[in-house]
Amino acid sequence: MSFAVSTLFLFLFILPGITFKRAYLSSVFSRKLKFSGILDEVFWALFPSIIMHILSYLLLIAATTVFYFDVDLKRVLSIALLQQDNEMRYGDVFVAYMLYCTFVMTVSFFAGHACRKLVRVLKFDRKFKLFRFTNDWHYLLSGEFLDFPEVPDHPEEVSFKLVNALTSVGSQQMIYIGELIHFTLSDEGGLENIVLKDAKRRLLQDDLTENRYYEIPGRYITIPYKTIININIRYFYLEEVMGDYGDEKLL
Repeated sequence: MSFAVSTLFLFLFILPGITFKRAYLSSVFSRKLKFSGILDEVFWALFPSIIMHILSYLLLIAATTVFYFDVDLKRVLSIALLQQDNEMRYGDVFVAYMLYCTFVMTVSFFAGHACRKLVRVLKFDRKFKLFRFTNDWHYLLSGEFLDFPEVPDHPEEVSFKLVNALTSVGSQQMIYIGELIHFTLSDEGGLENIVLKDAKRRLLQDDLTENRYYEIPGRYITIPYKTIININIRYFYLEEVMGDYGDEKLL
């Protein structure tokens, strides 16, 4: 088998690992992984590929017993990868190998999404740094970082978040205060903008004056992250208080 064909078969063998990684990191807060070198890149391509091939092989074996069809997967892989046959037979197994790789990539795609959802549902990314995604803004602005083991506060549920954002507007610095109701993350792993509800604003130079906050017309305001100098976030959660008033009546 020629070097080009060997490279093609090897690439198709590794492709399921790449597919799994892309599916696993398909959320806006998990676009990237932090790699320390080329070995990490190889590991994240090769190791998931091996797992996906094993999983797909077991699924095919199970399918043959249920749907009563026959597939000689060992022969296809041995010819395609191990060159254990006459060179004229590579064309015969190429289509079968392509169909097999398509099946493995399909399994890898759904497995990647399923693994990400499982990590999120079980909160593994909050409990263990190993599973934590790279965009810290998501955890910070959503309040999920309060579940981190290193954070002392652990409210059961954040009811609302109050934000003080210091921004640069022209030559002046403006402070916005309001309830954070939405934020947009960028594909590069950063923050795109924040949306505040019932926000007020004031100039930083008016910090010590009375009635220093000014109402903003409209209920919502969007603040681009590129204008933000720093952000202060306060988390609030509400507790239901049951009062026993006896025979008294509320007026």
